[in-house]
Amino acid sequence: MMKLTAFRIRNFRSIIDTGWQSLSPDNITCLIGQNESGKTSILEALRVFYTETISEDVLRSDLSLPDVSCRFSVPEGWLLKITDNPGTELKELLSGTSHIELTRSWLPDLSSVLKVSGAISQYLDSLEDAWRIYLGDVTVKMEEELENISSLEKALENVNLKEAQIRTKLPNLDPKKKGIKSLFKKNPAEEVPLIAEDPALIVELNEILKQKEKLSKELSAKQLMKKTGETWKTLLDKCTALENHLGELSLKLEERHQQMTFLMRQDDEDDLAWKNVLNDYRITRRDRDLTKADLDRHIALSGYIMDGYNERDANAKVNEIIQSYKSQYNSEILGKKYFEYCPVFEVFEDFGSLLPNRIDMDDIISGNDKVEGYKAARNFLTIAALDYSFFQQPSSRILKQKIENLNYTLTTNFQDFWQQSIGRNNKIHIQFELDHYNASCGDKAGKPYLEFWIKDEGERLYPKQRSRGVRWFLSFYMELKAAANLNNRNMVLLIDEPGVSLHARAQEDVLKVFEDIKDKIQVIYTTHSPHLVEINKLHRILAVQRDDLDSLRSTTRILDPLRLSAASPDTLTPLQSILGNPVAGEGFSSKKFNLIVNDTGSYYLLNAIIHLMGSTTKISVIPSTNVSSIPLLCNVLMGWGLEFAVLLFENDKENQVAGLLKDTIFRTDNSGRDLIIRMPETFYNAEDLLSTLDFKNHILKTREGITVANSEYVRDKKIARGFLFSRFLTEVTSGNLKLSNFDEESQENFRLLIDVLKGVK
Repeated sequence: MMKLTAFRIRNFRSIIDTGWQSLSPDNITCLIGQNESGKTSILEALRVFYTETISEDVLRSDLSLPDVSCRFSVPEGWLLKITDNPGTELKELLSGTSHIELTRSWLPDLSSVLKVSGAISQYLDSLEDAWRIYLGDVTVKMEEELENISSLEKALENVNLKEAQIRTKLPNLDPKKKGIKSLFKKNPAEEVPLIAEDPALIVELNEILKQKEKLSKELSAKQLMKKTGETWKTLLDKCTALENHLGELSLKLEERHQQMTFLMRQDDEDDLAWKNVLNDYRITRRDRDLTKADLDRHIALSGYIMDGYNERDANAKVNEIIQSYKSQYNSEILGKKYFEYCPVFEVFEDFGSLLPNRIDMDDIISGNDKVEGYKAARNFLTIAALDYSFFQQPSSRILKQKIENLNYTLTTNFQDFWQQSIGRNNKIHIQFELDHYNASCGDKAGKPYLEFWIKDEGERLYPKQRSRGVRWFLSFYMELKAAANLNNRNMVLLIDEPGVSLHARAQEDVLKVFEDIKDKIQVIYTTHSPHLVEINKLHRILAVQRDDLDSLRSTTRILDPLRLSAASPDTLTPLQSILGNPVAGEGFSSKKFNLIVNDTGSYYLLNAIIHLMGSTTKISVIPSTNVSSIPLLCNVLMGWGLEFAVLLFENDKENQVAGLLKDTIFRTDNSGRDLIIRMPETFYNAEDLLSTLDFKNHILKTREGITVANSEYVRDKKIARGFLFSRFLTEVTSGNLKLSNFDEESQENFRLLIDVLKGVK
């Protein structure tokens, strides 16, 4: 269900930030660029997005930790189906979502956190922000309340001190007969007669005892809040201590990463210390997160305690407030959940699955992937749609006939992709046979094995006796075809420099395999070879180069098809090898904006109008051979790195081309310009820019009246547009026709065209 559409890589080897890079919509994306430009780093970053595992050698010199984001398209409403009880607002968001972003970020211990990013995380973050604001407000009130309690305690302490001081001045005052209202008696009638001493001191003492009673009552009412505040301070101190310790451990981890980056040896004692630091970091991080969660909950609890709730009722209210502020999901929970449906990211390993000469059936049945050639043999049987039951035929004659039929089918299918011949017409054949060990083989005697052959008309050889190129392509073909047949889950196949050991013709066969599997497997590959780049599908290209071409310390940047003009000649070598270089005088210009039009007739007519209007717009008009060739011409200009746009008129063919261009070539443009220029509906072709009267007088040079659109008249009469409009351009450039010779309708249309062209210069 999930299809990878774009990626963004940050802080990974030579990459600081690729920005979001869109992949080809037809599932085949090619990375071109010089050695050390960062192509392989892109593949590796995508791979570790899936596997999580990295080592210090991917870290940049500043030791900044990497993160890799992938954007996936999903069917609208699908996320809602796989997300249980999302809540009203999240449900509404998920129901209209057609793509998601997942970001894997690495931590100092080189473990990672996977989160959903983009619009979904923005919503979840907004909930978290609101929750933080709420907790912040409660914290402020709690600090004020605790400060108030502290002030009351200090006031009571001062009152007690004053009481003690006064009592020392009243030595004759019987403590059992205080002569004032007892703090523990409610009835004034119970007061004991006062023993006469200093009346002023007695009044002051009486006043102090009233204050003491008042303060004690207030503090007694706040005992639960005081207890809550003490717990808050304990949790806060613990959280701070854990954060500080985590920071110290992060510095130790960074030192280790720096040592490993510079390949400094570590002895066993250091390795043990390293493991202890790692373990301490992970335990501390876990404890920090748990303590922080406890602290957040306790702050919310404190808010209800301040409002007068008892602990039990306050806890119940906390559960309610958490549900109102927080979703049951967060970015990390949803990230892990959606990752379960993520395509498999697989790296194709050169010569990692070479077909063996022989393999025991027991090893195939038991899945013994340690035995040589197991993976290739498994791929072979997968392509042939065989399992062990196939070999349990009661008749050896029938079994041999079925194997012979399969050998023919497998060879025929393989030859559809491998076009090479040994000599003129001698093509290779793939064969396998079932045999049994003879009595001289000890414990294996009588046990079945499979034997593989690659033969031609002259020789029947084991796979290991064949050339490196044949063995590589067979391995490549089988692994990709088997993966396409086996996978119930989408796959992104990452291939670094496929077919290096192949002849140019065979490299083109690699592209045929990609085309065959692209509906089931998404392919991203790197290459320096022009034979692995298709001239009419340059929308598949991402050019990779360094910011400073003279320094390997510079950072990697990626140029999409519409920014190839910024690529260096060395980066574009594969393209220029198949496209050549733009030839001066053919109309293509690196200094002007190139405007592609449907044919030579439109080319002549538009140049004539531009000349008539005296326009200084720096646009070079480029004619396509016909409407269907416009995408190919776009690819050529992209390959040359030239800026261009396409002018399309309102007709069925050009409407179809507009849709094709939007889906492929122009889908990655971020410039904000409209590079597909559509003329209004009244203009079916270039000749409709003239009024019917001017078209009749200056183009056709006839008195015949025209009752339909100019373009319809040209089509119905099968008029040679190229010849007529070439003659028209000559008359304009020679000065025989001037703007004043045209009526107001034509002049208004000319001005409209020039205004349109000004928008793309």
